[in-house]
Amino acid sequence: MEKSIRKARFLAEMSGPACGSAAAEGDPLFLQPIGAVEHHGAHLPLATDALVADAVAARLVTERPDLDVVVMPTLTYGTSNEHVWAPGTVSLSPVTLLAVLDDVAASVRRAGGRRFAFLNAHGGNTNLLRVAIREIRVKHDLMTFLAHCDLPPDNGGPAGDPREEGLGIHGGLGETSMMLHLFPELVDLSLAERRIPSWINEYRALGFEQGSEYAWLSEDITVDGVIGDPTLATAEHGRARVAESVRNVAAAVEEMLVFRFGTGPAVRS
Repeated sequence: MEKSIRKARFLAEMSGPACGSAAAEGDPLFLQPIGAVEHHGAHLPLATDALVADAVAARLVTERPDLDVVVMPTLTYGTSNEHVWAPGTVSLSPVTLLAVLDDVAASVRRAGGRRFAFLNAHGGNTNLLRVAIREIRVKHDLMTFLAHCDLPPDNGGPAGDPREEGLGIHGGLGETSMMLHLFPELVDLSLAERRIPSWINEYRALGFEQGSEYAWLSEDITVDGVIGDPTLATAEHGRARVAESVRNVAAAVEEMLVFRFGTGPAVRS
C-alpha cells in the first residue's frame, strides 16, 4: 500500500479540535467497541469480551490505516444478566446500558459525526444493541451500524468446530483460543474443562438456532456456566480467528463508510 496520510485513529489520542476537524472535513465512522465483564469459567479472565473487543479494534487501526475510522475507548461493561449468579460479573441493566449508548451517540453527533457503529464482542449484548442502533437512528439522525468481533452460534454465527456440536458459545474453543493468542498470561488451561450440553440438541423446535427459544442463565446450561470445549483451544487457532475477525470487521467498515439508503455499495457520492 502506498504511503498516505493515516486516516484510522483513536479518539482518546486526539485533541478536541482535531476530532472536530476530522468530522467537519470528512465523513469518518466513529466506532465504539463494547464488551463485558462476566464469568468465563475458571480458565479465563472476567474481562475476556472487553479485551477481545479492544484488541480487534486496535488491530483494525494498525492493519488498515487507510480506513477513515475513529475508534472510541472500549465500553468495558455490558449487559450480562445471564451470568449474574457468578462472582465478579458486572452487569448493566438494559435501561442503563441503553441510556449510556444513547449518551455516547449524542456525543458523537455533537462532535459533528454522521456515522456511528458498535463493535460488539459479547453475545449477550447483541439483541440490546439491535434496539439501540434503531433508537439512535431515530433520535440522533446518525447512520448507525452494528458489527461483531466473533458472532457465536446462538446469535446467528457459524456452528464452528463440530466437536463442540454447535454449542461453543461461551468460554469454549473460540474465546479461549483468541485469548491464548492475545493474552496468554491470562489463560490457565489447567483449569479448563469440556462442557458440551448435548441435551440441547435433542430438542427440535426449541434451542439456540431453531427459531423458537427459551430464556436461560449460564448456570442452567452447565455446572460452571462454560458452554463449549476450551480444552481444544490453541494459540494458533486463536491467531487465525483474530485475523479473520479483523478482516471481517474491516470489510464491514469499508461498506459502512460509503453506505447510502437507496444505492448499492459501488455508488460513491
